[in-house]
Amino acid sequence: MSRGEATPIAVTWDHVRKVPRSFLWRGRRYRVDDVLARWVIDTGWWNPATRTSRRYVRVTAEGRVFDLCYDRLRKGWFLERALN
Repeated sequence: MSRGEATPIAVTWDHVRKVPRSFLWRGRRYRVDDVLARWVIDTGWWNPATRTSRRYVRVTAEGRVFDLCYDRLRKGWFLERALN
């Protein structure tokens, strides 16, 4: 995965706890161990060409750290970054 390139992924969501349980990336399912952080980017609402509306979750999964993002405009999950 090159820097700055978000990859579409499939996420299994826990609706009760409101956290991801697992995600599928590169043909492998990663079980989420912990949620480390959450943040929101919601900007550009005044210009449809630059509008961004994303919900981020930094998780640990199988000894690694990942930034997952739900893009509200594209209505899909993406892997934004694998930190280690």
